[in-house]
Amino acid sequence: MNKLGKIVVLLSIITLTTSILLPLSSVWAEDQWLFKLTIIAPGNANMVRRQWSQIFANSLRLLGIDARVVYLGWASVYDRVLTPPRDMVGKKFEDGGFDVLSLGWTPGLNPEPRQVLYGGSDFFAPDGQNYYLYNTTQSNLLLDQFITATDVDTQNQSLQAWQSLYMDEMPSSQIVYQSAPAIVNPVLSNFGQTANGEGWLYFNAQPNPEWLKGKSSVVYCSTGEIQSLIPSLSNSWYDTMIISCLYSGLAVTNNDLSDLATPGLLTSWDKSADGFNWTYNLRHGVKWHDGYFFSADDILFSLWALMNPETASQFVGYYRNVYGDNVKFTWENGTSTFLGNGSRYGTITAVDPYTVKFNLPVLTLGKPYGYFDPYLLTLANNIIPKHIFEKIPTAEWSATPFNTGQGEIVIPGVGSYTGPVGTGPYKWVGFNPVTQVVHMQKFNDYWNRTALEQDGMFQVNDYYVRFIADKTGALAALKNGEVDMLDANYQMQVDIPTIDPSWGRVLLQDGTGRQEFGYNLQHPIIGTGVDTPLGRANSSRAAEAGKYVRIALDYAIPKQLIIDNLLAGYGDPGATVMLPTQPFYNSSIVARPYDLTKAREYLEKAGYTTPGPPSPTISSFTVGMSDAISGYYTDSDGNPMPSRELQLMVTTDNTTYASASEIVARTTTDLNGWYTFTATPPTNGTFYYYLFDGLAPAGSEWKYVRMLNATTMQDTLAPLQNQVSNLQNSLNTMTYIAVAALVVAILVGVVAVFMPRKKSQ
Repeated sequence: MNKLGKIVVLLSIITLTTSILLPLSSVWAEDQWLFKLTIIAPGNANMVRRQWSQIFANSLRLLGIDARVVYLGWASVYDRVLTPPRDMVGKKFEDGGFDVLSLGWTPGLNPEPRQVLYGGSDFFAPDGQNYYLYNTTQSNLLLDQFITATDVDTQNQSLQAWQSLYMDEMPSSQIVYQSAPAIVNPVLSNFGQTANGEGWLYFNAQPNPEWLKGKSSVVYCSTGEIQSLIPSLSNSWYDTMIISCLYSGLAVTNNDLSDLATPGLLTSWDKSADGFNWTYNLRHGVKWHDGYFFSADDILFSLWALMNPETASQFVGYYRNVYGDNVKFTWENGTSTFLGNGSRYGTITAVDPYTVKFNLPVLTLGKPYGYFDPYLLTLANNIIPKHIFEKIPTAEWSATPFNTGQGEIVIPGVGSYTGPVGTGPYKWVGFNPVTQVVHMQKFNDYWNRTALEQDGMFQVNDYYVRFIADKTGALAALKNGEVDMLDANYQMQVDIPTIDPSWGRVLLQDGTGRQEFGYNLQHPIIGTGVDTPLGRANSSRAAEAGKYVRIALDYAIPKQLIIDNLLAGYGDPGATVMLPTQPFYNSSIVARPYDLTKAREYLEKAGYTTPGPPSPTISSFTVGMSDAISGYYTDSDGNPMPSRELQLMVTTDNTTYASASEIVARTTTDLNGWYTFTATPPTNGTFYYYLFDGLAPAGSEWKYVRMLNATTMQDTLAPLQNQVSNLQNSLNTMTYIAVAALVVAILVGVVAVFMPRKKSQ
């Protein structure tokens, strides 16, 4: 190499060395973020939810949105989002509310988006399930048309149009329509075969262990935790798997879904031609677990509890909508109780201990609620014992053993209790909060015992629900015979090939629910839009701007990547809140693809100037050269993590780093948490380097550390040669002489550093 070439190489090294020694810059400065969002991933349930929430956050950061994920327990999620104090409704996360919630919904027996997405204060959290606070005139009108219709064509037309409106207004982004496995002990049978898979009802709507055959003691294992065991207070699948065993429904759904409403606590029901008047005929001789007899007053009292905000029921708005916001309850003894002071009058009357009559008010369009049968009959096993709860102030219900399953309570003149009391096939034995195990036992006075036993069912004497947060531990427990079935919410799609038929039978089911990112529609950016650039410039377009931002967020969710890599390909990208397996699904609507370019377009419609893709941290790097990647590895609180095994991973596609990365090297941190790797880009191009920690909590295994843009030596030297040529031509001036002297001085130091480094490679 000639003298000029050597100078050029050394100058190139100076440039690179200086770049390496400088602090790593962010993709953009903190004050350049477009806005800030916090994504809540709840509790221990569904651990892969943490991972896709983090993937979503990373995608948003590429758009210039300062997004982060927080893991909150269910109690905090209820306090912030699902049942917040009234003065906190609509608040942002930083003010004690929420921005975005990652949540899953079980499908239910019938499609009823009105239950969670109808607008109005009665339907908003905390009185209703509309935690998004979604409320538009057109949406409400279409849902009203659906719910008052009694013919299938009108119902279908209304929901088809409503789904198109949903996709335009985007109150939430559907991530995936789930297809998930439950895994059971091979000796168990009679879960019920349906079009969507064996055991669909058991693992998606209502577990019924009285149907099972093969064992007398069964343990159902799930990843959740108890929230509320009083049916009117509960809105959690993890409660339902217990409640459905303890309480009976007014009607019963066949386990093969051949009939959604056969007689249960009711023997029959009928309505008038116009749908305003209904009559319930109750079954005689039904006993509560404490020996008291079930009667008409129990139905009245249960409906009163569901409609009364003082009980903290999450169904207040929905049931008021059906029965009225000014309802007269007339009890078996002829006395009456009034609830509500609205203008929609309804009556519920206990004609005698075995007959209840209803007069429904007009809901809208001159019609009553039309989706009454069988939906309200099987909505939930909501009938609770009046003889117990009428003696407890409503404000104290949630703290009693009837709700928590812990402690003991004495009801004067009634009895002593340690847990819920129902009319269902199983009675309460106890809950161990340390082992997280609920024990229930066969109720020998169950009203349907004889019929079940004659059909060879009701073989399970002891039924347990055990909560194990970690999927690995749950699978081990099934393999070891400690539990007998694993809930589909473990998201075991990737584990199916590892299940040995000797200890696990896979029940793969379609239409097992949906997973979503729900948006706070009172948030000033992603909701009302008043704090978007467009909203600030023109208040009349603020709502439009908020909608643009939500659509941008929808484009930023790599749904197919999540399905392919976290769910082993099981499931379909989500579009609306209707499932493809449900009636009235609009199959013409397709999910938005992952497209950051389209996302930027919609952010720009809302007035934002979006950054392009991130630039490399180091502007250039020469192919074949190596660079040290090192630092201190810490936990989320900044504490060093010693003796931690780390992998350095590299990818050329930063949007799929979780699935497309290749391992570069492994190392173990020292006692101070220090790690060091050597990175050598093999070709020209941009390379993204990540640390992978296999022991990190789900969703935080990946940590971005460096980006290198590698070029060939020829490309690197070309601009430097021109710079040196210009420098030499200007050496006749004192200024450039001084600069040259400085360069020479630097060269002397660099050569001393560079030569040993080269030998060590």
